[in-house]
Amino acid sequence: MRAHPLYSERRRPRCTAGLDGLILLGLDNVRSLEDLFGEDIGDEVMQAVETRIARVLRDADTVRRAGHRRISVAVRELDDTGISGIVTRLQAAVAHSAIVTSHGPVSVTLAAGCAISRDRDPDAQLAAARHALIEAMSQGVGCIRFFGDTAGAIEIERDQVVCAAQLAMGAISKGHLLTAFQPVVWAAGGNHAAFHECLVRLHNRDGNLVAANEFMPAIERLGLAPHIDRQMLIMALDTLGRQPGIRLSLNVFPQTMQDAQWMMLFDEGTRNDPSLAERLIIEITETTAMLESARTLAFMERLRHRGVAFALDDFGVGHNTSFGRLRDFRFDIIKIDGSFVADITTNPDSRFFVSKLIEVGRYFEMMIVAEFVQGAADARILRDLGVECFQGFHFGEPSLELTPELTPQQVALTSR
Repeated sequence: MRAHPLYSERRRPRCTAGLDGLILLGLDNVRSLEDLFGEDIGDEVMQAVETRIARVLRDADTVRRAGHRRISVAVRELDDTGISGIVTRLQAAVAHSAIVTSHGPVSVTLAAGCAISRDRDPDAQLAAARHALIEAMSQGVGCIRFFGDTAGAIEIERDQVVCAAQLAMGAISKGHLLTAFQPVVWAAGGNHAAFHECLVRLHNRDGNLVAANEFMPAIERLGLAPHIDRQMLIMALDTLGRQPGIRLSLNVFPQTMQDAQWMMLFDEGTRNDPSLAERLIIEITETTAMLESARTLAFMERLRHRGVAFALDDFGVGHNTSFGRLRDFRFDIIKIDGSFVADITTNPDSRFFVSKLIEVGRYFEMMIVAEFVQGAADARILRDLGVECFQGFHFGEPSLELTPELTPQQVALTSR
């Protein structure tokens, strides 16, 4: 689902003088704390955060709870820099010192979604702020995002979600869901890919191929992600059965880890040929692993006994990374997030960070894959740092046709 044009990457709106604003705050790492200590710590943290926020607000501003682990701040008569300044003060007040809880001291950070009201519709303003907060929390710790205009925000949200969901579910019912395969190649070279990642695709009503980011956010919001994951599992096992010389990786959403039907399909699909499970890799994002650790560990334990390998996706991007907890998961593969690879040739900070991630991976005896490798210069630096595999358009775009052997061009690229 494309970001709507009303989203703004700017830190502040162009003109907000005399308008009312709504700031929706989300606690970046409260779910991680609740996973460790239970939901009671979330209540303690929320109370402390509300107290700290109230201390720095102006008399005209109001604060209240806005759903599970969300806080809304209504602000009045903004100028063009006011809302950013308020958010910055709130973030500083919350992060200034540790919060003392019954389980000991903890600390949290705030992400903010901001909406400026022009139509005085509180529901529309809340929908717009919710849009912006989702975008902010997907970008990392402490991000601030604006939704440029609240007019029509609810309709935009509903239309986008419903249309994307209808398109995807219709593709499943008609058997039109597709798998694109992207090779993950050995940094040391060779004629075969280490494995291929399965990426979901479908055709829209105009017949154009649609990538996952166009419709999966809507599918996940409606709780329909397991329906996609089930079909992707069926197609992956079918491909593994037809091509015995390959390995495939699949992404799964958090809801799928507790989906009995997905597990039943896995059992049925591997019953007659257990080797299929041994050539399957399940990719789990770092955020999911850290925030849903109990569920993730149980899911991994059940499938690992069947020979399934596991990859930690987007490694390094999660703000709740705990290297000590990686010891409990024992992933077989880590995939270093592309945000650290994109500027690897020009940014010494990225090279330093990647080198440290590689050290962690080696310590835990995990295969190291760099995502979004875009050029030969990137590949050379990553290879020198110790990356074992590359994934990116430089070595192969996702294709609906899977070929076990690399093309001569791909082989040449890995040999440079």
